[in-house]
Amino acid sequence: MTAPRIPGYRVVEHLGSGGFADVFLYEQEWPRQRVAIKVVRPDIPLTDREKNLFASEADAMARLADHPYIVSVLNAGTTEDGRPFLVMRYCPPPDLGVRVRGNPMPVAEAISTGIKLASAIETAHQSGILHRDIKPSNVLVTTYSEPAITDFGIAGRVHDVDGDKDVRISYPWSPPELLDGRSNGSVASDVYSLGATIWHLLVGRSPFSIPNGDNGTRALSARILHAAPPATMRPDAPPGLDRLLQQCLAKQPAYRPESALELARSLQRIEAAAGFPRTPVAVEGDASGAASRDPMAADPDETRLKPPTIVTSMPRPIAHEPHAEAEETQDRSGGPGPTMLALIIGAMLATLITLIFVMVNNKDDSPSPAPTPTSSAGTPTLLPGAPTEEPLVTGKRSGDTVTFSFSYPGGTESGDTWQWTRTDTGKGARTTESTLDLQSPDRLCVQVALVRRGVASPVADTCVE
Repeated sequence: MTAPRIPGYRVVEHLGSGGFADVFLYEQEWPRQRVAIKVVRPDIPLTDREKNLFASEADAMARLADHPYIVSVLNAGTTEDGRPFLVMRYCPPPDLGVRVRGNPMPVAEAISTGIKLASAIETAHQSGILHRDIKPSNVLVTTYSEPAITDFGIAGRVHDVDGDKDVRISYPWSPPELLDGRSNGSVASDVYSLGATIWHLLVGRSPFSIPNGDNGTRALSARILHAAPPATMRPDAPPGLDRLLQQCLAKQPAYRPESALELARSLQRIEAAAGFPRTPVAVEGDASGAASRDPMAADPDETRLKPPTIVTSMPRPIAHEPHAEAEETQDRSGGPGPTMLALIIGAMLATLITLIFVMVNNKDDSPSPAPTPTSSAGTPTLLPGAPTEEPLVTGKRSGDTVTFSFSYPGGTESGDTWQWTRTDTGKGARTTESTLDLQSPDRLCVQVALVRRGVASPVADTCVE
């Protein structure tokens, strides 16, 4: 595979390939540094749609270039043979998808990574950008061992996605509403994919894939659309973590955390309750907006906001592309003298102190969605009435037939269903019946969860000899 010649850069090696682009490691001649350059493959005739996708990725990543957990775009341009390219910060392989294959993350690291990724996605959302392709392989690792999300190639503007006629989908981490065409992407769909990605980091596979089972597109899609959100089955995972991830994977978007920021704060609560090292939330936004400090947070420093700046912060310059949006710049010349500067600083400090006092002491009485409540133990609960206890499962053998019976503490409600899975084959189904007959001459184990309004209970694991 031959890398294109790009003036000012010397090719080192091929790093990987995507849907319609290759990624190469180059060395920039001046200032000397290693960079990753994503360039459209020569065998791909770019349609207007692909050109727009590439330009959209450059715009989106440039607008978010300063975030510590988003891969920075340093430059962009067109090769001598007319292929668009992006110059990005180099993150050494492998990506997180490869890193956790066969070696899932420790729980504390997965929670911390989830908070950082949620910080990045919340910042994108506050900038009006939906990622729409969050998955482990799109999370790289910087030279400082920090996660950094990339591939905004199918990102969309929050208010424009409904008009998209063709949306690329990464099935294992995509929510039901994208699979069945009810949505082209939303804040809720990004939250689902974030939850699926964190689940993947803990288990080493996507939530609805089955080890050694049928994981083709049709079978996988059916489970995403109809199967209950599974538990990670990690014995070292706090129960609240499984319940939070199952909430993220709810079939109905309304049952998920209402924002990436809410997901990050819920992860912080679990982190604090488990005694893990604290991970701050890095969200760029207006302190008076959605990123204001959570009054329920255990530590006032848990959410870190970038304060508003006087001079507009601009992304690094990128070369002109036909579909790139023009960036407005603000040029300031001259400046105040020392005395005036001191007065300005004093006034700014006084204003900041006043704002902090008002934010801490005043309450907003206008109706708004409540943050995820916490129990006395610090474990987040789900929606009111959501199932939080394991089902009661019993089993009895008669020859090769094993009959399992299900019940739920406090009784079931209209619309409740049961999701069962055989641990020996990975096969399972969703049913309204409270009894189940299975055939096996050997020891047989099933995992059972009650599903209520799209949210699954903790999983009961029962075996019959």
